[in-house]
Amino acid sequence: MIRILTSPGCSAAYNMAVDEALFGACRRDTKMMTLRIYTWHPPAVSVGYGQDVEDEVDPGRCDRYGIDLVRRITGGRTVLHDQELTYSLVFPESHPAMNTLSGAMFRGAGEALARTLRHFGIPADPALEASCGIGGNSDVCFTATGRYEITARGRKLAGSAQRRSGGRVLHHGSVLLGPGHKRLPLLIPSQDQQRRETIARLLDQRTITVSELTSGLPTFEEWADGLSRSFMEHFNLEGRRDVLNDEERHATEELVRTRYGNAEWTFRRPLSHVR
Repeated sequence: MIRILTSPGCSAAYNMAVDEALFGACRRDTKMMTLRIYTWHPPAVSVGYGQDVEDEVDPGRCDRYGIDLVRRITGGRTVLHDQELTYSLVFPESHPAMNTLSGAMFRGAGEALARTLRHFGIPADPALEASCGIGGNSDVCFTATGRYEITARGRKLAGSAQRRSGGRVLHHGSVLLGPGHKRLPLLIPSQDQQRRETIARLLDQRTITVSELTSGLPTFEEWADGLSRSFMEHFNLEGRRDVLNDEERHATEELVRTRYGNAEWTFRRPLSHVR
């Protein structure tokens, strides 16, 4: 069974808190997979679990442009969530529909997402090989393409990141609907001018958006229905629409207060880098 939740237009702190609350609840149900589909309001930068915020963006610039700032618990690189559709998939590693190998999990999610995009007439496929961006820790999410991330016309359309802990998996995916992600270089610290220029160039050259591939954007509900159907078909599972239960709502409120709405978490100095 896939449990399906939708959350259009929510804050960065709320979005990340809900995903961690679902990740925590996964411990108590070894047969349930949860697919959550959401968008961001206002736009937000999320940094990977192991990144240093102040190396990635200038918080003052984020404030100036009305952009939230949050740290994910998944790894990966910096993302500006603007004109984007995001989904999270939470499941136990023991789930009978899932292969426990990390690469197979990325491939399964990528194939389900590509099926959704093709349903809307968008020519998309999981990348069979990874491609580099700038190199080292200077990349952001959309300047490099990981294996099984989604491309169209040879350019990156969707990115992903993952967290595995305690026999559970949290998988994040982001689909570029419009060009909002290209504002990210404006937020990079001013002393990194060369990096800002390089990232701006690579985002122009190496990314593509749904708005460039189709004349009419699907509505949020159409995306939610299409993505839900694709995941159910790909993993051969039934699905049901749902909302957070009382325990998950309480956990979300606590995580907003103590973590995702808390500067101490956002600006903490990571001890290790997690991908």
